Amino acid sequence: MAVDESSVMEADRKQLHEMGYAQELRRGLGTFSNFAISFSIISVLAGALTTFYLPLLAGGPAAATTSWIVIGGFALLVGMAMAEICSAMPTAGGLYYWSAKLAKTPEGGAKAAWYTGWFNLIGQVGVIASVDYALSVFIAYFVGLYADTWFGLKMLDYRSIFIIYLLVLIAHGILNTFGVKLVKLLSDISVWWHVAGTTIIVGALFIAPDSGTTEGLGSIFNSENLTGWDFGGSGIYVFLIGMLIAQYTITGFDASAHVSEETKGANVSAPKAIVRSIYISAIAA
Repeated sequence: MAVDESSVMEADRKQLHEMGYAQELRRGLGTFSNFAISFSIISVLAGALTTFYLPLLAGGPAAATTSWIVIGGFALLVGMAMAEICSAMPTAGGLYYWSAKLAKTPEGGAKAAWYTGWFNLIGQVGVIASVDYALSVFIAYFVGLYADTWFGLKMLDYRSIFIIYLLVLIAHGILNTFGVKLVKLLSDISVWWHVAGTTIIVGALFIAPDSGTTEGLGSIFNSENLTGWDFGGSGIYVFLIGMLIAQYTITGFDASAHVSEETKGANVSAPKAIVRSIYISAIAA
């Protein structure tokens, strides 16, 4: 087994050298761990549950159901195109490197990489800010079940939530400074946490509610508009707003490409991880 792994890693190194790219990072991720990173970043539990109110108000169950099918399908097309490029260029930096190499001229490549990097950074800042804020509100509500105040502040006061938000950001920053081993461990655990969590939630929805408070499967295509906006009697715009739940959640699957230089057999493992993280997340949601 050690011989096979060594030959795979040597093939990875050779592929990078043929591209004129020096192997610098240690390959500590396997196929599952690479998939786990993208799957955990997508996180249907964090993304879908914190924004589930949106389609319930705008579009109803029909918007929520359609969103995962339609948006998930489009995301899969993007992911498959990205996976194709990743298989040919499994390098650290992923999108930035690809942008530079796919341009017709070196000058164009530099511009493309610059714009790609900045747009990606802005998107990452927005996503991290929104997810960590949602986590902070969840923590405040959860702790608020057992304590009304802390350090003289009400638990659900905006100042308390902001302090928790800062602590969450700092904690996540610290976790990401300890290298790929800790990220690998947390991502691997996260996959099974998502599987168990989704199973428990679905099971509870079937078992816990009283028969008088449930509706049949046909209700998943009921459309509603509880936003208070009419838009001239047309609910199409409101319905599209509700479909943003999958658009918001199914992002970050490019992470498998970004850590491809840290993955064994990256030209196969990383592309598969990109595609699998998308369709498994859409099915789970």
